[in-house]
Amino acid sequence: MSLKGKKVLVTGATGFLGSRLAEILADEEEAIVTGMGRNLDKVDYLRDKGITLMKADLLNYDELRKAVSDHDIVFHSAASLDGDHKTGQKINVDATKTLVELSGEAGVSRFIHVSTVGVYDMPQTGAIDESYPLAVNHPSMYARTKARAENVVREMAAKQNMEYAIIRPSMIYGPGHGVWTELMYKLILKGDPVYIGDGSTNYLPVYIDDVAQALILSATSTDASGEAYNISHEVTNWKTFMGHYAEIAGKETKGIPLFVARLMAWANKIPGITTPIDQGFVEMMNSTNTFPTVKAEKQLGWKPRVSLDEGLRRTTDWIRKELVTD
Repeated sequence: MSLKGKKVLVTGATGFLGSRLAEILADEEEAIVTGMGRNLDKVDYLRDKGITLMKADLLNYDELRKAVSDHDIVFHSAASLDGDHKTGQKINVDATKTLVELSGEAGVSRFIHVSTVGVYDMPQTGAIDESYPLAVNHPSMYARTKARAENVVREMAAKQNMEYAIIRPSMIYGPGHGVWTELMYKLILKGDPVYIGDGSTNYLPVYIDDVAQALILSATSTDASGEAYNISHEVTNWKTFMGHYAEIAGKETKGIPLFVARLMAWANKIPGITTPIDQGFVEMMNSTNTFPTVKAEKQLGWKPRVSLDEGLRRTTDWIRKELVTD
């Protein structure tokens, strides 16, 4: 199925992945794209590509209903990445439930949900495929709410008789204001730690355009309906990957001792205490897991197009241009 001429909605279009997805949908797929978000000034350049920008809040029922109206496909990339548990539940779970319900009522043919490989209830080593159970009771807000959101998508899509697909990316990097690009560079620039221990555990980067391609394939493939897919690429380690940013910053990468990280994660259980490291971060940064993409390759025909070397070249060129100050 082609997306040419299809009316598609991208939630979170002011964010890192959502903005790039909207751009590719318009430029390469020739879809009729509406980008939904709150701070539209951040992506005003998308208007030049023929993309309609719509201001809407995920927690506003009437705005959501208006946003999904008259669209063929919805790509849901908006999410709360951090913050308190109550906010995460409202945005990542409750709002997703409402969005799926309204999409079905509006006649949307397929709902594409952006999740994360962090949803799995998994050990700290091994190849984790899509059959692993979801960590719906994980102590980390993001992991737990994204796992629960997947269940909500399945439940509500079935009630609405609407097709859906779920994409679970690993660490998305590339040019732009993303966690694994801008935030990591700025942390290194400040001299803050960016990994646990000596940085020798697995870091699993996947280039942003390759994730966008997986989302597009999941919207067009007949085999994708009702399925979830890991989307990851090459395996490196935290110190090596972050070293590319450190070279630009003129700094050394730093790690935080594992026992300190675990104490910080544990401290979040104490009422009134919030630390920047929770259990999800400890698991992610202290893992030798991999997330095979055999299913996506077989069912979607997906293969990463951008090598790690090329992706890092594009990313570091962007950092030098946009973030480095004299």
